[in-house]
Order: sequence, then C-alpha cells, then structure tokens
Amino acid sequence: MLIARSAKLLLTTVCLASFALSATAATAKSPVSVGNNPKMYNERYCEYLFVHTVPNGAGVKYVGDVWNTFGLNKCPAAQWAASDQTALKALFPGTLVVKINGPRYWLINNATITWDSRIDPRGGKVRQFPGLKMRFLTSVDIPLSALAAGGITPYEETIVSRTTNFNFSRKHPIHELVSPAGKVYAMQAYSQIVDKTLKLKDLAGLGSKLALPAGWKFRTRKLKKDLTLRTKGATTVLQDELQNTYQLVK
Repeated sequence: MLIARSAKLLLTTVCLASFALSATAATAKSPVSVGNNPKMYNERYCEYLFVHTVPNGAGVKYVGDVWNTFGLNKCPAAQWAASDQTALKALFPGTLVVKINGPRYWLINNATITWDSRIDPRGGKVRQFPGLKMRFLTSVDIPLSALAAGGITPYEETIVSRTTNFNFSRKHPIHELVSPAGKVYAMQAYSQIVDKTLKLKDLAGLGSKLALPAGWKFRTRKLKKDLTLRTKGATTVLQDELQNTYQLVK
C-alpha cells in the first residue's frame, strides 16, 4: 500500500530522504505540501499499520491506521529489523494486529497530502516509536480476507482514505498493471518485503517475475508529460504478490 495541520516536508512517495518537516498552526483542511524534491524518487521509507475495528452500520469494519517514516528518517535497517509487533500492539488499545510494512521506495517525484482535523485530528502528528519516529498519514480499509490471510490479497482493490496529489515525472519510466477490464494502476512504490533484493533497475523486467492472473498485464512505458494522480477523500490501490503498491489511474 493511504487528515489539518500544515507542514512542509522534504520528501518523496506515501518520499523523504532529506526532507525537513516544519509544522504550522492547525487549520481545517490546510495542506501538507511535499515539495518538488528530486530525491523523493527511489527514496526509502517504512510503515506500521495498526489494525482495529470501527463501527460500520450494524456491524464493524477493519481499518489500518498508517504511520510512516518518510521525511523523518530513512528507516535504518537495524532499527527496522528490531520492530516488535507485540510491543507495538500494546501502544494503542484495541489494536488487533500490527502490520510491519517495509522497507519501500517511492516512485513518485513529489506529492501533496491534505489532512482535515475535523475528520481526524491525528493527521500529520509525529510520534516516537521504539527506535523510529513516524508521522500519521492515513487509514486504510482492510478486507476481512486480508486480515485472515495476514496481508492484502494480490490484485485485489483496497480503499485508502486520503486527499493527495501524487506526481510522476516524465523523466522516469512508469510501471503499470492493466486489468482484464482495462483498468490501469501505476506503481507508486516498490517493496523489499518479499523480494529483499528488488531494486529500481529490476522493475522494467518485473512482468516476468509476477504470477499475473489471467488477463492481467504488466508494462513499463515512458510518459510524454508529467502525470498527476489526484484523489479527494479516498483512492483505490492494490498490490502484486511482491507487495509493490499501485494506485488506480483510470
């Protein structure tokens, strides 16, 4: 794999290697701008997802609260390897499971995220976890099937609650999945969770490594102009079996 405080960061992807964050006074619907920083592309980040239930009509749904290292640190390997799910779970009462999500690397050049404190006052909040600082980014709907399986089912759409602009530069190739129905999903970040050796240079040939479902295609192409994916309130994402994350384009 997606809130009213204004903050400016040096960053890249949901991109930060040398980003510095400076928060300003909280105002509803005030944007956090991730500046036009070329170092966001292929920059490393990690996330914790704290999964819990929220009321949903007569029942409940499962939601993952996403905390992200980008702009605060580069997710150092030693600290990341020391992540303790049991200790993390105890930090937030009601947490059912903690998903250790990373390391990942952004494939967007820059981004803007807008948090609305009237909806969730945690947006942009920074917290010190054991060994790592992280920022609250968003909440993600977790399908029951994913909860049972311990991860999102590959090639299955998931809804992420966020208001963002993700900007892809024409200077870099874009990697996409195309569904049998013609839906196009752009890779926003690649992962070293399953394949710990996966590198940026490997992505163009990724199609030969994926067990694509019938009718699905993987492609790499050059953009004729910069591409901005704008979402307001929610967006659709999916992952392949290597847990690379893609956002719906059309």
